Amino acid sequence: MRRGQLLSFDALLAVVMVIFMLGAVSATSDNLKAGITNLLGWYDRTSIPDTMLDVLLQSPGTPPNWNENVSALVVPGLRASSGQYVDYNKAVTFFDLLKNNDSRVQSALLNLSLGHPFLLDFYLGRWTFKANFTWNPNASGGTVPPGFVVYNGTCAIRGSVTLTFPDPTILPCEPLDVRGSARIVADSNLCIVGSIGVDTRGSITVDVGDYPPYQSYPYLAIGGDWEIIGAGTVYVAGNTYVQGALIVRGIGSRSINIAKDLIIYGDTTNPYVIDMAGASATINVGIAGYTPGNVYVRVNGVWYASNETDVWYEKTSTGWKRIQGVPPGIVLPAGVLRVNGYPLSPDWVPPAPPECLSFGTGQPLAVSSLLGNYTYPQELNASEAWNRVAYTNASFLVNPSNVSSVLEARTNATWVSYSERNTVMSLFRYNSTITIVGNDSGIVLAGVLRYDVPDYAMLRVDVPAETGYVLLIAVDGGTLKAIGIWKTSVNGSVNAEVWEDSGTGLSTVATFRGSNTSVTIPWSVIFSGPAGFGRPVLLYMYSNGFTGPVTLVDEGDIGVLMTPMYEPLLVKLWVWDEP
Repeated sequence: MRRGQLLSFDALLAVVMVIFMLGAVSATSDNLKAGITNLLGWYDRTSIPDTMLDVLLQSPGTPPNWNENVSALVVPGLRASSGQYVDYNKAVTFFDLLKNNDSRVQSALLNLSLGHPFLLDFYLGRWTFKANFTWNPNASGGTVPPGFVVYNGTCAIRGSVTLTFPDPTILPCEPLDVRGSARIVADSNLCIVGSIGVDTRGSITVDVGDYPPYQSYPYLAIGGDWEIIGAGTVYVAGNTYVQGALIVRGIGSRSINIAKDLIIYGDTTNPYVIDMAGASATINVGIAGYTPGNVYVRVNGVWYASNETDVWYEKTSTGWKRIQGVPPGIVLPAGVLRVNGYPLSPDWVPPAPPECLSFGTGQPLAVSSLLGNYTYPQELNASEAWNRVAYTNASFLVNPSNVSSVLEARTNATWVSYSERNTVMSLFRYNSTITIVGNDSGIVLAGVLRYDVPDYAMLRVDVPAETGYVLLIAVDGGTLKAIGIWKTSVNGSVNAEVWEDSGTGLSTVATFRGSNTSVTIPWSVIFSGPAGFGRPVLLYMYSNGFTGPVTLVDEGDIGVLMTPMYEPLLVKLWVWDEP
C-alpha cells in the first residue's frame, strides 16, 4: 500500500464484490417479488369461482327466506333455510329475477366475480318420456248408445266389492280384472266392453236381471274373452254375448246359468273358443219348461249350435247338419254344458253383437307404448343445462339459445378459472290448482309420498268447451302410468283412461266418464303403490291438444301427504378475463 492510497487492492476488490452481491440480491428480490405477485394473482383468479359457489350454494342468503318476499332481498343464497341442500324454489326465483334484470342479483354476482365475465350452469337430473299414442276425435269410442250410462269406477277389483247397476250400463274395462271378491248386480242390460279375467285368488258373482226371469230379459255382453280361473257364479235372465272365448281353468266352484241364448263370436287369440279342459264347472243354458235357450259358437268363421246337451250342429248353406262329438276349436268335457233349447231354424242368421260393445272400439285417445328414462346430471351435455346465466361484454344472458359468443369469449381469454360442485336439490312441486295452456311439457307435481292416498282424494280435470285431449304421465315409485283425458264434441262428456306399464306392455287400469266440462280421477288410481317409507311420485304434462286452458284441481289435499324429494345437482362455473 502506497502513501496516500485510501484502500488496499484487496480491500478495493472486496468492495467491488460487495457491490456486485448487492446488485444480485436486488435483482433476485425483484424477481421474487414479481413471482409472489403472480402467485397471488393466480390465487385470486382461481379463488373467484370457488368463492362464488360457496356463497351461492352454502348460504341461505339475506334474509334466509328472501324467495318468499323478493322485495326484502339483500344477498341471494340458494341453500335451504334448514338443511344442507339447495332449495328448488330459491333456485327458480334466482333465475327468474335474473330474467327480469333484477339489479340486486346482478350486482351480487358482479361483486362475487370481481367484475370478470363468467358462465354459471346448473344441471339437474332429467326425466325423458316417450309415449306412442293416437288421437282421433272421430273415433266411436265416446259414443254411448241411447239409454245407457257408463261406469266410471276402477276396473281392477281388489278386496271385497259390490257393484250395483239399476240402469243399462257399460263397463269400459279392458279388462275387468278381479283379484278379490266381486259381486255385480244389474237390473238391466250389462255391457263389459273388454275382457273379464278372474284369477285363482278371486271370485265373481254376477246377477243380470231376475233368474228365473220375470217379465224382463236383460242381457250380458262381454267384449273380449271371459276367463274364469277362480270361482264364479253367474245368473243371466236374457241372452249372453261373448265376443272372444269362454275360458274356464283351475279349481273352484263355477256355475253359469243363462236363461236364454249363449252366443260366442270367437274373436280371440286363444287357441280354443270354448276352453274348459280339466276344469270343474257347470253351464246351464235355457230353463227346462220355462225359457228355452240355445248355444251358438263361431269357430274359424263357421257357426255351430247346440239345442240339447252334448248334441252339436254345423251351419251350412242349406240349414243345420248334425256332427259327431264337439266342433273343432272347442274343448268341453261331456255333460258340463247343459242345454235346454228349442228347434234350430234353417234360416237362422247370426245376431249382431249388441251396440253397446262398440263403445270403446277405436278409442279417440289410445296409448300403445310408454317409456321413461332418468339421466343423471353428470351425464348431460352442455345443451341440456337446467338453467344458465352468463356475463360477458357488460351484459347478462339468461338461458341464451346460442352460447357460441360466450364460449368464444372464454376461449380468447388470457386466463380461465373453473370450479364445480356436486350437491343435492330439494324438489317439491305442488299446487292445488294448476293451469295448462299450450303444449309446453314439464313436471306439474313432484315429491315423495309418505302415506297411502285416501279413497276420497280426487284429481279434477276441467277442460274448455271444445274437442281435444290432454296426456299426462305419472311416475308411481318404479311404475309408469299414462293418464288420458279427452272430449270428442263440444257438448259431449269428458272421458279419461289410466294405463299402466307392467314391463311387458300397457294395460288399462281404469276408465272414467265425467260431465261436459270436467272429469274426476281418484288419486289412488294414479298413485296406487304402497307408501311404505316413502316413494317418489311425479306427474308430467306430456301433450295437450286443447287450445283453451286446462285446469288440474286437487280435491283432497294430496300435497299434505308429500315431502320433497332430493335430486342430484351439478353446478359448473367458469370465470375469465377479457383481453
